[in-house]
Amino acid sequence: METFGRYELLRKLATGGMGAVYLARQKGPVGFQKLLVVKRLLPHLSEDDEFLDMFLDEARIAALLNHPNIAQIYELGDVDGQYYIAMEYVQGEALGTLMTRASHRQGGMPLGLKCRVIAEAAAGLDAAHNARSPSGRKLALIHRDVSPQNVLVGFNGGVKLIDFGVAKASGKLSQTVVGTIKGKHAYMSPEQARGEPLDCRSDVFGLGTVFYELLTGMRLFKRADEMSTLKAVVSAKIQPPSELLPDIPKSLDAIVFKALARKRDERYATAGALQLALEEFLLQEKLPATTPHLAAFMRELYATELEEDRFATEPTVIHYEPRLAAKAHAAAAAPPPAKPAAAPGTKSAPKARALPKPAKSPDDGTTPVRRPAKLGPSDPDK
Repeated sequence: METFGRYELLRKLATGGMGAVYLARQKGPVGFQKLLVVKRLLPHLSEDDEFLDMFLDEARIAALLNHPNIAQIYELGDVDGQYYIAMEYVQGEALGTLMTRASHRQGGMPLGLKCRVIAEAAAGLDAAHNARSPSGRKLALIHRDVSPQNVLVGFNGGVKLIDFGVAKASGKLSQTVVGTIKGKHAYMSPEQARGEPLDCRSDVFGLGTVFYELLTGMRLFKRADEMSTLKAVVSAKIQPPSELLPDIPKSLDAIVFKALARKRDERYATAGALQLALEEFLLQEKLPATTPHLAAFMRELYATELEEDRFATEPTVIHYEPRLAAKAHAAAAAPPPAKPAAAPGTKSAPKARALPKPAKSPDDGTTPVRRPAKLGPSDPDK
């Protein structure tokens, strides 16, 4: 286990284009502990101004976003010149991995839950698109990298958007040159693939691509090479999901195709409009798709890992605190307050039995304080 500043890095979760991501633990006095994620900028990129600005932008932008469907940023800092972002730990799985796992389950992922995941992701996108700075200035934020890897599904049924590393926003340190393509090619909008100016509808197309793949289990635009993939994004024919899987209602095809409209004026104008369309579909079809339903599905799908504590929260251990011991000793040594005299003619209350005096430590004269029992299983790091 590595110590990094005031964090203990428990295990590496992933390595991305800009940084390595770790499950970490922040510790404080009186047994305070908090699990979070620490993303460290890769050392060789610390000297690259472009990557450094992108990394700093990710923290600055995400710190302005406060929504249940967006992973929260706690801190931006550096340790010995190495920059890091401390962010919310989502105990769950990335949608891309979840899709693969669910495909091996009998019956797969229920249709209602697929719609729930996309509806919640759309809610997070809509909040980001409408975010404002503390002074009230609209950020004009566009994620530009909506993909299954950047949608997390928690074991509690929560859905979170992550990774605003290539997001476009006003007031950024880093600026994208016109014609430059950023993001994952297979999840770009046609205008993004052509290097044209973007607005929030580009993210709607990206989320529509994720939705199509979640519904069908098939890659939509991915081809053998990047150029072929970009051409597919711009012009490849899209087969209706209901033709690939007969249990998908045709009414859902209309929602998918509107999200994937090549002409942005024919697309949903906002991610919130896509969310509303999905909510109305779920009501009409009467599909079980609440957060508790999604949580139950996740716990069933990952039952083995949860039982083995592979994904479980690291146990919290309350350690001995000398200051508490000193306070306990001072309280025990203080004389009891004097009792007021009883009024004439009244019976005095029965005397309380005296408690035994605390034992004195032979070493320092302080009262030994018994450590509380550990919460949960034994700490694997001990």
